[in-house]
Amino acid sequence: MTEQTENPATGTQLLDRAVSILRYLGDAGQAGTSMAMIGEALSLKQSTVHRIVSALERHGLVVREKETKRYRLGLTLFAMGARAADGTGLRQIARPSLLRLSAGTGDSVFLMARAGVNTVCVDRQQGAYVIDSLTGHVGGEIPMGVGAASQSILAFLPEREASVIIEVNAPLYSRYGDLSAAKVTASLESIRRKGFALDNGDLVAGIAAIAVPILPQGRDAIAAIAINLTSARLSEERLPELVAMLQEEVHSIEEQLNPLEEPRMSARVV
Repeated sequence: MTEQTENPATGTQLLDRAVSILRYLGDAGQAGTSMAMIGEALSLKQSTVHRIVSALERHGLVVREKETKRYRLGLTLFAMGARAADGTGLRQIARPSLLRLSAGTGDSVFLMARAGVNTVCVDRQQGAYVIDSLTGHVGGEIPMGVGAASQSILAFLPEREASVIIEVNAPLYSRYGDLSAAKVTASLESIRRKGFALDNGDLVAGIAAIAVPILPQGRDAIAAIAINLTSARLSEERLPELVAMLQEEVHSIEEQLNPLEEPRMSARVV
């Protein structure tokens, strides 16, 4: 497939193409990619790719490795992303909680926030027991409905909105084992009733996750804190302890997000 016209692209088209290139470079990761590969993957002419990539490079959003001649995302994007992640103050407020949880449990702790129909990793704190995550890194995204953190957020959104998100993401769920829209939908009532989401190795064999949503006063769920650990470390006796620790830290975060609000009844079961 090739571009359909030789006419100069409009400003909106150029912006759309620039964003597509940035996303493609993000998927390419540290190894980077060439202009030819970008053009082929996105069905763009080399002149268009060259013009856009050169502009992105001037602004530090893209860098070119001298040895390999391949392009990857620049650190300017990382700095911008870090500022965006803390635009609400959530990351700064939640960081002490992540540190306490990681130190207290020895496990990896993640701050996950909603980003449209996706969930993005805003911050993470690695524990003594190193566990990888589906997002892979800070800034990584997964479809909402995948994993305990995103399901805990989804469960506390308006029902109609949650249904639309599940419908949009349904074609993507098959990438994650036997996950399906029906399974995601069926999990939400239990999460609302218990106040937390639990994945005991269903998504990734041997890896468990517990997540509690962050519910600021008068707002839908905006984020969640999750503990990831090996299934072997999640005993029946330890689960209530971890849930209580998560709920205590989440309550502290919610209070800081609403410093002028009156205390409210918790929707959680402790």
